[in-house]
Order: sequence, then C-alpha cells, then structure tokens
Amino acid sequence: MGTRFRFLPGLLVPVLLGLSACSTNHSSTSSSTGALFVSTQGDSLVSAYTIDLSSGVLSTNGAGVATGGVPSAMLLAPSGDALFIANSATNNISTYTVKSDGTLTAGSSTLPTGMTPLGMAIDSAAHFLFVANQGLQVDPTSGTISVFSIQNGSLTEVAGSPFRVAPPLASSGPGPAAVAVTPDGKFLYVANQFDGTVTRFSVDATSGALTLGPTVLVGTAPSGMDVTPDGGLLYVSNSGSSNVSAFAVCNQVVTSCNDPTSPDGTLNPVAGSPFSAGLGPTFIVAAPSGKFLFVVDRQSNQISEYKIATGTGVLTPNTQASISTGANPAGLALRTGTTIVSATQGTTDYLYVANLGASTMTGYSFDSTVGVLGLLGTPVITGGQPSGVAMK
Repeated sequence: MGTRFRFLPGLLVPVLLGLSACSTNHSSTSSSTGALFVSTQGDSLVSAYTIDLSSGVLSTNGAGVATGGVPSAMLLAPSGDALFIANSATNNISTYTVKSDGTLTAGSSTLPTGMTPLGMAIDSAAHFLFVANQGLQVDPTSGTISVFSIQNGSLTEVAGSPFRVAPPLASSGPGPAAVAVTPDGKFLYVANQFDGTVTRFSVDATSGALTLGPTVLVGTAPSGMDVTPDGGLLYVSNSGSSNVSAFAVCNQVVTSCNDPTSPDGTLNPVAGSPFSAGLGPTFIVAAPSGKFLFVVDRQSNQISEYKIATGTGVLTPNTQASISTGANPAGLALRTGTTIVSATQGTTDYLYVANLGASTMTGYSFDSTVGVLGLLGTPVITGGQPSGVAMK
C-alpha cells in the first residue's frame, strides 16, 4: 500500500520538488455515502465532506479541525476510523478519530517524528505506520523512517525508531520523501529525492523494526510511489526527470524473482521503464483493479492516465492520455463508487485532486473497467492552499 495522500509543504523548503500519493485507500463499503477529508495549509485545518457514492457529489460536514504546522502527509487507516497527519514544520504527527457521521475529533497530543516528515504509508492490516523524514542533504544521519505501531487508532513508536535510510558511511543524506509498503507488510520502499534512489527495507512482522536493504537507481528527484493492490508492482514518479519508473516486486504474489520460492522484495525493472509523464510528476495511485495508473503532474497541471499491462506492468497511455487539474495540484485520492455501469458491468469510481495554487478541489469519475477520467462538475472551493485529500 502506497503513500496515497502525500503532499509537500508549498515553498517552505526549496529543495522539495513535488508530491506523491498520496496517496488513496483501495477500500469500499456498502454504504451509499463516504467521507472525504481535505487539509489546507493556509488556515491549518482539515475539513470533512460527505460523498454521495452514486454521483460523487460532495457536501460539507461540520466545522474544520486544527492541524499542525504545514501539514505534509495525510493518511486514513484502512478501518476508516482514524486519520493521521504529518506536519513538516513542527516535525510531528496529529491523530484524529473519524466518527460514524464522518466528522473528526482531534487526539489529545501529537507524536514527534524525524526532521521534515513528508510521506506516510500503512500496511493493509494496519499494524504499522511508516513515516519518511527527509532531513538535510548535508547530514546523512537526518534522513530517517519513523515507525509506529497502531492500536485502536493510537500510535506508539516502535523500538529503534527512527531508522536511518543511508548506510553508516554515507557522505550525504538521501532525502526520503515518500514510502510504500507491500500489502502483506513484509517490505517497505523509500523514494529518496536527493540521490535519485529507492531503498528497500524488510519489516519485522512482530516488532515493526526495519532492516536496511539495497538501493536501486530511479530518475531525478523521486517524489511519489505506489504498490499495486496485489503487491506485484511498484511505480515511482520522478519529478525532476518527468517520468515514472516501474518495477516488478519479488514477493509471494508474483514470480519475478531469481528464486520464486524465496521472495526477498527485490525490485526488477519493467521493460521500457522509465515511462514518460507530464512535467513534475508527484502523486501516483493505482486503481483498485490494478489495471490503471493515475499520476499528478504538478508543473503541467494535469493527471496522466495509463493502462497497466497484465503480467508485465508496462505502462501505456490510456485512450485519453491526460486531463487538466487546477493550478499546482497537491494531493490525490481515489474511492470506489456504488453505481454499476450497465454497458461494462464496472462501477463508477471517483478521483479527487487538491489544487494548492487555486484553493479548489477537482473531482473526476471513471468506469472501473475503462479507466478514463471525466470531470465531475465544477471544482469545489476549499480553504486556502489545500494540500492533501483522503477518502473513506
């Protein structure tokens, strides 16, 4: 499960080049309504909306709740009853309880992270929360991963956290900016903006402790990543080189391993990788079917739309290669709908993007069997500088 609601804090730190995924829950319920949450940097609030899952129409749901300084990542627990926000200016995590009516109650305290938390991921069983702390390029010890165990929506930092991303003899910081974890929780991948790499960690299933593994090269300034729902493919958006790197994950789901009987999380490049994107790709999310990939191109104000080839993971542009967003898109979330498309027997699903530069949120719908985005009405006006979206 990837970083499906990650976003970078505007212009606070000049070296931060883009935003990732952000982020998205691949969950669905039988309810006719869902919940959507939007964080806004201009007023330091997170606001709740109700979603009509048959039409995608949004309506406000209660008053906004305070966040910390410059929120930089937002993630909803798979159970849907807890929301976590990482705050990059104050180096901590705010926790919230999601009530049955979709409104939020803030926790009584925050939890410290490493320096400049930018991305979060959670395994599908919600055992652990992983946080990428970018740190400083001049300090190899400052780029770390914080790990928290999750119990009834509460977080407890695990022993040994935060864990270093760079090896002991590294001369500069790698700059972790995004994280993604396989659905089974065995392997964690970290996108490092400063040195253009992805680092692999093994995750201890009991303690949550991380064991540092090897790195692979990707493009310039990787800023977002997502693992497909079956755990078989990893996609990395490279905001500096405007492309997407693709890898087959050696785990129990696929046979892309030197020894398929001994999965070790190795990443093997997909043929043709990296694949071209728009300018400054950041947020990235795979559809629940694993057949389509959506990438927010922050500098060209669009979403690139791809088909994922079954069995290989090769990306090709969909019949509609891209669609426009508002100015400076800075958050992405996806939700399964309830309406059946009679012609294809797919469902009408929904995608929402926060436009930081326009102070709006744009909604899209798509047939789950086709994957082509269509605009959902007019953009919704939000508070100032919306920076992330999460959906239940």
